[in-house]
Amino acid sequence: METKSQFIVANTAESSVGRMQAEHIIPVFAKDNEVAIAHHEFVQQCYDAVQHFFNDTLLPEPQIRVSHPIHGRIPEAMYKKPSELLDHEKTLYYERMMFLIQVPSVTKVIDGKVVNLVVAGVKGFNWDKLHGKCTPQRFKLAIGFQVHVCSNLCIFSDGYMKELSTANLDEVYLAAYNLCASFNPDRMVNQLQEWASVSISRDQFMQFIGRVRVDFYNPSIDTRDWLGDQQLAKVVRGYFSDEHFGCAMDGTVSLWNLYNLLTEANKSSYVDGFLDRYRGISALMSLAQ
Repeated sequence: METKSQFIVANTAESSVGRMQAEHIIPVFAKDNEVAIAHHEFVQQCYDAVQHFFNDTLLPEPQIRVSHPIHGRIPEAMYKKPSELLDHEKTLYYERMMFLIQVPSVTKVIDGKVVNLVVAGVKGFNWDKLHGKCTPQRFKLAIGFQVHVCSNLCIFSDGYMKELSTANLDEVYLAAYNLCASFNPDRMVNQLQEWASVSISRDQFMQFIGRVRVDFYNPSIDTRDWLGDQQLAKVVRGYFSDEHFGCAMDGTVSLWNLYNLLTEANKSSYVDGFLDRYRGISALMSLAQ
């Protein structure tokens, strides 16, 4: 079993709350110089809310991935070549960030695979109008399960808060707390267990892949959150070769395994679209049933 999470790998770097707080500058709204809510503040508020709700457990440190670095320099180093810059003369923050908080006290077993509850969040400063005056910022939160064997996330649309718009850290805390309070883990696990008991044949899998590829380009269907062609190719490759979720000897594959193949392919999505793709995966699964 893998112990190190690889819940997202596309174009990202690992980070931590302490590192972001110590090393990253905080963006401001250019017109009034109001401070934006920083990545580390967003993560810390959500972590505190989850810790408060699940007050019977000590949560591990959040797993954080960042992408799209924004580099700068202090005025004294304005005319230096990039290679001549000293560490204290550089400034840095990341445009996009995603975190995942595991809740070890909520653990289930589905089809022999250990899963535990997680709360995830995404922030992208590219969503905010930093060039203007201070306005509410956009955040995304999700709750679901993580499959330890492959570190995939299992998130359905009814367990997913698509977006929060606020300029207040207290509202971030409240949104994360309410997300935990409104989620029913047993209902979700029951549905995942049902998927583990239902299989489709090789012909049905081929029809599913073909239909997804055709419908992806259908202008009458909203496919903005669907997996793309390259990601779908990973699903097909995993169907034949994935040691945990691939097809059986007779070519059948359970809906649970298919869902994990789809979520594995989603790990190559950009951070700011990572959670949105789970809504798309839920739509794809409705085609397979």
